[in-house]
Amino acid sequence: MEVGGKPLLEYSLEALVQNKVTDVIMVVGFLHDKIRDRFGSRYQGLKIKYFLNEQYANSGSMYSFAMVQDVIEDEIIVLESDLLYEPRAISLLLNAAYKNCFLITAPSGSGDEVYLFTNEKQEITALERNIPRHHQKNAAGEFAGLSRYDERNFLNLVFRQSRKYIAEGKLNYHYENCAFETSKYTKPVYAVIANDLVWYEIDI
Repeated sequence: MEVGGKPLLEYSLEALVQNKVTDVIMVVGFLHDKIRDRFGSRYQGLKIKYFLNEQYANSGSMYSFAMVQDVIEDEIIVLESDLLYEPRAISLLLNAAYKNCFLITAPSGSGDEVYLFTNEKQEITALERNIPRHHQKNAAGEFAGLSRYDERNFLNLVFRQSRKYIAEGKLNYHYENCAFETSKYTKPVYAVIANDLVWYEIDI
């Protein structure tokens, strides 16, 4: 889908270039041939590897994320593909003091929010959807669809949890839920709050 005359995905790739990221792993599904043809294996200095999720119509983001578990070498930023945002969102995550963190903004009012709750240490204590309006004001903010992981042991546990879900036939599962549930019994995931960030999620 184009926004302002160029594909939505291109904005994310440009944001990565501006933040001196060099390697991209892209999980594709719908219209994957068009995406490969448009960006190729290199884009403005980025090296792009593609993985095809043939179950894209019946699976969630955790299923796609789990497909690349064997090629993640160290630190990774996870970007959802339906986002339009300021490039500084990447910088906020890269410069965060936390190894594992979610980017959080003021609630958008879109009706599709994932609300996050934190304690005084900015540790995420709850992740909820479709909550009553009176409860929304207690949330730290809304998950903006960008996160960072810089701890291989933690990611290994996230992927182990995802394998359990897949074995149970639960393919349509969100990666943020899996990461949060893993944090309950290991190390916390933190909130990086950017209430003034300009961003938008485009659902079709």
